[in-house]
Amino acid sequence: SLTLTIWVVLNIAAIGFIVVGISSNSDDVVGWILPVVFWAVAIGLISLLTVPAPSGTRLSLGIGAAVAASILIPEPAGLLSAVCLGLALAGVMERTIGSSNERTTGDFLTDAVAMLAYTAIALLIHDPVIDANIVDYTWSVVAVALVSGVVWFIIRAGVAAFVGLERSDLAGRYLWLLALEDWAVAVSVVAAGTLFGLTWPLMGAWAFAVSILPYAFGHLAMERYHSTKATYGQTIRALAQIPEVAGLAPSGHSERTGDLAVAIAQELGLHPTDVAELEYAALMHDVGRITLNEPAIVKAGFTDEDIARWGSQIIAEAPYLQHVSSLVALQHRPYRSPGTDADPDLPVASKIIKVASAYDAARNERGLGPVEALEQIHRGSAYDFDPKIAYSLRRVLIYRGEVPA
Repeated sequence: SLTLTIWVVLNIAAIGFIVVGISSNSDDVVGWILPVVFWAVAIGLISLLTVPAPSGTRLSLGIGAAVAASILIPEPAGLLSAVCLGLALAGVMERTIGSSNERTTGDFLTDAVAMLAYTAIALLIHDPVIDANIVDYTWSVVAVALVSGVVWFIIRAGVAAFVGLERSDLAGRYLWLLALEDWAVAVSVVAAGTLFGLTWPLMGAWAFAVSILPYAFGHLAMERYHSTKATYGQTIRALAQIPEVAGLAPSGHSERTGDLAVAIAQELGLHPTDVAELEYAALMHDVGRITLNEPAIVKAGFTDEDIARWGSQIIAEAPYLQHVSSLVALQHRPYRSPGTDADPDLPVASKIIKVASAYDAARNERGLGPVEALEQIHRGSAYDFDPKIAYSLRRVLIYRGEVPA
């Protein structure tokens, strides 16, 4: 696999750089090799530590150690030896002892390529920036770390998107934007590494406290954010099931609609923030049915538009869900009317919910097979369903193996 190839290349490169470094520092081999080994082990061990990121993945802290190493080992052969050896060590440890951070081989590939890019840029611009003497040494080092860190982050996002393309149901745009969501975590990790690299020569062991304590607060904040987000999603799912528990909506319909709507949105390449709001709206798109336990309302009659409007009004009681409520309110509107073009004011998310809900209803309420249910969606794409979303649904179902290609 590509990951194994990268690991082998890292080992070969590490050996090569070590040979070059020893040859260039033959008068003090021990003095040269000790910091290389120290930072290689540090990068390898710290790479096993992760922090939850807004993208839903866990970002490795190894880049923080690499940033510190780039400041404390400015000599090219030494830094490249430490980084390559550290990455190779991280790969071995992840496979042998494992970790509790749910990382995949794709994550290792992403980290390896991005960290090597950081190292290359840091070495490339270090001397020119320092020699330019535009600002003092400290700020010059910060500038090098900042520029190299930006390159690392962009490369990491690009590689993560490329690795994710092995799943044909995920758009490259969605994967790219998802990876970019982690910028705040990336800034904190790079800043901690920079701070350690600058304070170590002056403060020794106290540099750990100076750099780690500020980062620790950020780490705890991210852990709390991740936990709160998960709890929030669980609460939304529980509320969405109220009409089903009351027998006012088909059992499991909201969960299936939400799952399919998210898959379509990801295949279309929507922004991750929009996908999250879409998921909440899809889960709660039938919450208006709880009003059907009122005999007067049932006797007076109602339409799907009424249910959507009532659901929207209920959801709007939560200020954070104002936009979600608007998506629910428009979910039953056809994407265009006879004799008119597509409605420009109709959100893509609402059109996705309409398609996902109709497909699940055809499958689980009317008992149609996947092909027949999909065909029903395509037949309705003249007015009710957006053709682009109908075709996206087909691609998702092909990926899932529910319909033939």
